[in-house]
Amino acid sequence: MGTDNLFKKRQQKAQKQPTRATKNLSANKVLLIVCEGEKTEKNYFEALKHMFKVPSVQVVIDAGSGSAPNSVVKYAKEKLDKNPNVYDEIYCVFDKDKHAKFNNAHNTIKNIQESNKKSNKDIIFKGIVSDPCFEFWILLHFTKTTQQFGASGLSPCDEVQKHKKFLKDYKKDYDFTKIIESSLETAIKNANEVNALNESQSISPYTQVVYLVQRIKEIGKNND
Repeated sequence: MGTDNLFKKRQQKAQKQPTRATKNLSANKVLLIVCEGEKTEKNYFEALKHMFKVPSVQVVIDAGSGSAPNSVVKYAKEKLDKNPNVYDEIYCVFDKDKHAKFNNAHNTIKNIQESNKKSNKDIIFKGIVSDPCFEFWILLHFTKTTQQFGASGLSPCDEVQKHKKFLKDYKKDYDFTKIIESSLETAIKNANEVNALNESQSISPYTQVVYLVQRIKEIGKNND
């Protein structure tokens, strides 16, 4: 079943589903992943969902956001408000880098979570943050590093971008399928180790993308 068909069926059934508890009996969880205005994140998650055969994952780009975290969160909230009975889990994927409104985005997500809790809505609404940027997650497929990016005078994210030497013929519409197939478990291991250091020592870099990747893997296994 394709994503579009599943999405339309959820919309058609919305009036027949008075509670979220009823909808959660569905075998297929519908995940919405909202990314910044670049193709890298979308291409990666599209390759991942096809690998794990999870068509119920929708990946969209907030084309108007540029790289503004707050805009990504706002766009995701608008999607939720327009389709309150469609999505089970919503993830906002954005970079920390040096965004002035990063804390605003974080606080907005927290407010949405608290509002959902008070309204007894069991939908998951989370931010998936990488410090400094999503490309750090890509880098972890090849090597583990705790380098403090940005010390060279470049922006932290620009400094990570220099490591694209690992990606031969890299471009915005890059197909990540082979990298995921060969190196995903390496990336998960590296990310978990780096994140553990971040939690114990409060240092960057880190990436929460690993948690979303593991969630998609889990859903894929449950659908087998």
